[in-house]
Amino acid sequence: MSFLSASDPRRVTQALELLGEALCSDDDSTRERAAEVLLAELAREGAESQGPILQLLQLSWWPPPVKLAGPALTAVLSGVSRLPADAHEVDDAALLVANLYRAAPLPLSVLEESLGHARASVRKVAAGAVGRMGQGAVSLLPRLLPMLDDVEPVAGAALESLGSLAPAAPDIVLPALFDQVARAEGARQYLALTSLRSLLEDWRREGQPALDLTSLDATLSRMAEDPQVPIRLEALSLLGLGRLSSLTTVATLRRHLQDESQEVASFAAVALLRVGAPPQEAASFLYQQLMSRDAPSQTDAALSLLEGLDASTLARIREMLEAVAREAQGPVKDAVQVLLRHARR
Repeated sequence: MSFLSASDPRRVTQALELLGEALCSDDDSTRERAAEVLLAELAREGAESQGPILQLLQLSWWPPPVKLAGPALTAVLSGVSRLPADAHEVDDAALLVANLYRAAPLPLSVLEESLGHARASVRKVAAGAVGRMGQGAVSLLPRLLPMLDDVEPVAGAALESLGSLAPAAPDIVLPALFDQVARAEGARQYLALTSLRSLLEDWRREGQPALDLTSLDATLSRMAEDPQVPIRLEALSLLGLGRLSSLTTVATLRRHLQDESQEVASFAAVALLRVGAPPQEAASFLYQQLMSRDAPSQTDAALSLLEGLDASTLARIREMLEAVAREAQGPVKDAVQVLLRHARR
């Protein structure tokens, strides 16, 4: 204990190593005592080793005993309040808080109060923990919405949690994701794109009707021209997943069949099939990808995208798939034959 609070970094490191071993002990009392020592130091005013302690507890302390979950939550939030919001240990704290809620029936009111804490680091931990807690934290989603206008580290954590819980409460989350796609920038906009795309892909697999994305048509068409490949991929994917059939959308997707990135071009081809455009151009492009012997990575990418299509969409390119099944060899032939059987369902 004296080493843990020492001014000599070497002694602190030695104490953490010994306590880390104790946390992994087969003896319950040894694990509990080690955790108590770490939590006491974490909460101590003037302590400077909050970051390493949070990392150690997050990695090595599972499952936390129910009797220590409450004191641990208090200690974690106290320790985090002395860290900057952009410290990477704050993410460890969010994971640790979520683990505590999984292990014990802790009151959600503590987490809700932390969402309004004066310190941005505490707000970020609370916002990040909500999305990691699953169904049990859905009631806190409305409280996260105003946090999208918080300082960047907090807003990003709130958006990530909204995306994680979107399938559980789409009516609450979708308007927020639409808004972030339309007006956010940089990493936050990309996170909103990926969260929205993931939700719509889940809906499509479940056979639910496509969502009307008309309000995002102009935004997505603009983002489809972004110089960054990941942004183009997400934008084109969403253009194919939404209930869009405008000539502008189809023209955007057709143009990207000639994209300098073959991956982007493949996404554009699949999106064209999904929006119901005449399949000839997309089928021709995908045929070339599937039959390419010089670029196996392109073939694998095209197969992966086709495997995500439903039976009715695959049926629209059945002739092309039959041609590949006749002419290709090996794994490609086998994979396309599986796609054909799915298309006939």
